[in-house]
Amino acid sequence: MVVPVRVEEAPARQGSARRRRFVEAGLVTAVACAATGWVWWPAVKGLRTSAPSNLGDPLYFAWQLAWVGHALSGSAPLWTTNAFDATPGNLAFTDAMLGYAPLGLLVHALGLTGQAAALAQLNLGGLFATVLAFVGAYALARALGARWVGGLVAGAGFAFAPWRLEQVIHLNVVSTGGMALALALLARGHGWSMTRGHEPARAGPGWVLAGWGVACWQLSLSLAIGVPFAYMLVLVAAVSLVGWWRAGRPALASGAQARRVLVADGAGGLALLVVAYLVTRPYLEVLAAYPEAKRTADYLPLFSPPLRGLFTAPETSRWWGLRQASWRAGMGWTPEMVLLPGFVLLGLALAGVVHSSWRRAWRITLAVAVVVLAVLALGTTPAGGRWTYLPLFNHLPGWNGLRTPGRLIIWVTLALCLLAAGFVDAVAGAAMARLRAAGRVSRGSAAVVAACAVVVPGLVVLEGRGEVPFWQVATQPIPLAGLPQPVLVLPTSQIADYHIMLWSTEGWPLLTNGGSGFEPNFQVQMRKEAEAFPSAESVDALRRRGVATVVLVPSRAPGTPWQDTAAQPVPAGVTRTIHPDAVVYDLRRAG
Repeated sequence: MVVPVRVEEAPARQGSARRRRFVEAGLVTAVACAATGWVWWPAVKGLRTSAPSNLGDPLYFAWQLAWVGHALSGSAPLWTTNAFDATPGNLAFTDAMLGYAPLGLLVHALGLTGQAAALAQLNLGGLFATVLAFVGAYALARALGARWVGGLVAGAGFAFAPWRLEQVIHLNVVSTGGMALALALLARGHGWSMTRGHEPARAGPGWVLAGWGVACWQLSLSLAIGVPFAYMLVLVAAVSLVGWWRAGRPALASGAQARRVLVADGAGGLALLVVAYLVTRPYLEVLAAYPEAKRTADYLPLFSPPLRGLFTAPETSRWWGLRQASWRAGMGWTPEMVLLPGFVLLGLALAGVVHSSWRRAWRITLAVAVVVLAVLALGTTPAGGRWTYLPLFNHLPGWNGLRTPGRLIIWVTLALCLLAAGFVDAVAGAAMARLRAAGRVSRGSAAVVAACAVVVPGLVVLEGRGEVPFWQVATQPIPLAGLPQPVLVLPTSQIADYHIMLWSTEGWPLLTNGGSGFEPNFQVQMRKEAEAFPSAESVDALRRRGVATVVLVPSRAPGTPWQDTAAQPVPAGVTRTIHPDAVVYDLRRAG
């Protein structure tokens, strides 16, 4: 009679554990959504009409997200967009966030099209990135052995670090949640934790495959943060292998389960290599075709923060923005140099080095990782980077594309979150143990648990609040898709063209305009030729390029070479039509 009871109880226990995990995941996601909505309410309110922080990079990403959805619907080739006169492969002039393609399906299901759909994808992407960062870090802390209270602190710290307020203009940089979630799934799938060590009974190939799948998706979002992520996966695997060897090479799992875990690792690792090849190939082709796209070490000092940058918040930080104005003074390129993970998080992490649920060896490992990664994030600041960042830049494949060392703050923040989670977990765990031992509610212990579960994560989120402006984005002054193409819109510049590219989401006309992560020589030459427009020489040069229509937007012209263009006479063979905020020049020759 014993065997049947055991056979029936095991599935019941498994089903109960599975239900608890689903309920917990749902509750955590709800908390993450609520906190994200509170902090980023302007993004929710201006979902279809506004962009965060400035009208530069965010507009480029809005256009890019819309193009990916347009192309994947079968309407156009993916890598050759409507900008840059449809120069082959121009989507790879900077990060192409292919992993966000499902957002296009969502906004179209909501009935949105054109610029409204593009901006909705941008803002939804930012909100989703924040929620996933919270959920991913929470899952990682839980997979490594923390209770839910520790997980909440890790999630809050990773999703609402003050440095994210500055990087909100770069959706590809704040999309960090997949990295933490992939590590969580892989840790769970291999039975590793920082409290109990290796537990073969917890290993499972399904978790492992899911972890590699999330890693593949994360890599499809951004190479700017994806390259360090790939190396971090290798480093984590190496550290785990050393730990397994020092532990006496215990069985990875029981019997056939071990083989399934190894097969899952092999299949997942191979899938990651395939994805890496597919997403990097277009960029390598761009580098081969456009030498000016190559990042050199000369860029590094411009983007390398000073030491105080690690403790400095962006000016949009509600708590530290004004208070640290003098700290930001003298920084070369502030947007990439204000890297504060949060003083609350730093304090909790420091306490976590001394007192934690994590084993001592893991605490030391995390503390060392924080220091090493923080030094690397300073780029060439310490000793010109000779012994820190430059060896990686010069010798690691793919690293020479990373001209902004400060973005390694992502990994500094994640390590700090785990240290903080270990401390809060230890404090809350001790209070919970006293409650269980007493068999009754103790006010002191209950207050400690409540503080760990609500007050501490709340303080972390509160420090991450900001006053990021959300700007209303002007719509096109005249339907560009209805004009003879290709169309050149003036004024044109590397940044100004982002707005024009966004306008082109209304009907996708072929544009001569185009801006991206670098400025191709052919685009530089085109802009020089267009500076004298509408002179006869300029018209002839643009005609040789195939430009059919030039549109001048007078409201955008002050302070540019085209501020007086509207008053200039036009040469023979060019027709001009004046609209309220657009002057249209038809360059096509009659007959």
